[in-house]
Amino acid sequence: MKLTRAILPAALAGALLLTGCSGGGKDASGVDCLPAGDASKSLEVKGKTGDDLEITSKTPLKAKEMQRSVLEKGKGDTVKDGQNIAVAMSMFNGADGTSLQQFPESEVPVAKEQLAEWAYEGIRCAVPGEQVAVVAPYDKVFGETPADQTGFEGLSEKDSIVVVMKFGKTSEGSGASTAEPGELEPDQLLKKAEGEKKPAPEGFPTVKLDKDGAPTITMPEGVEAPDKLEIATLIEGDGETVEPGDRVYVNYRGVIWRTGEEFDSSWSRGEATSFTTDGVIGGFQKALEGQKVGSQVIAVVPADDGGYGAAQLEQMGHEPDDVMVFVLDILGTVHADSK
Repeated sequence: MKLTRAILPAALAGALLLTGCSGGGKDASGVDCLPAGDASKSLEVKGKTGDDLEITSKTPLKAKEMQRSVLEKGKGDTVKDGQNIAVAMSMFNGADGTSLQQFPESEVPVAKEQLAEWAYEGIRCAVPGEQVAVVAPYDKVFGETPADQTGFEGLSEKDSIVVVMKFGKTSEGSGASTAEPGELEPDQLLKKAEGEKKPAPEGFPTVKLDKDGAPTITMPEGVEAPDKLEIATLIEGDGETVEPGDRVYVNYRGVIWRTGEEFDSSWSRGEATSFTTDGVIGGFQKALEGQKVGSQVIAVVPADDGGYGAAQLEQMGHEPDDVMVFVLDILGTVHADSK
């Protein structure tokens, strides 16, 4: 999600009933949080956020303006702009409580310019361990995209969207020791990709690296963006192989093929990020699984083949058919069976 999706365990599984309570408060910079409203305060859910969460309260839930309520309080400091925070998310049609999407926990940058408005408003006041609900009018989530083009059956432009988020730990910045059991410390990671260089296939963007390893990505002249996912290895490392479900530590940069515009970059934030391979978009997952630590991979990701989909691209301010290009350095991995 990036919402980057960008972009893992959050709420306790089971039938624990959670009821909407407080809203309000302030974010880490002292700005008021998005206020609660009747719809967000009345919400009741059960299950695991990002997995099998269900709405158990009465529907429809309707909001003319975005509103946010805390369903379950957390502990610790409020996240700050520039940090990352782990987020699991469940999205529903407020008209009847139908589940639209369930996103398992993944790390998300807290950056207004990188997130959709509804996502940023839901996240900027987050506390680790907290569960919140955001209820928003259709257009605040899907923009001008017609409901019949979102891919969700039964959704109408008159409906409100309910998003429940569960927050995990924050990343405190380069060099900080925030690793938990089964995770890696910053000094256990490679600084950049290292290994045998490989030529990119014909028609791929060119990648030039600065002295620190950060990539500059240039599209080939006169070449149209592909309509199918394309992946190539630019540097072949010799470390452990990334397996399905692993937590992977990467530095990456993402640009839009059409414009060359950067839309997301851990390099720009000054630190690597981590996520599980099954908690990100398909283009990321396929680019990482089977690769070795130390490798650098380029993935050319169309909206509908491993990407975010047309609706979310528009919400992020791009064209619905834009193709994204990611260059990823794989710096470390923790196998799923060792967590």
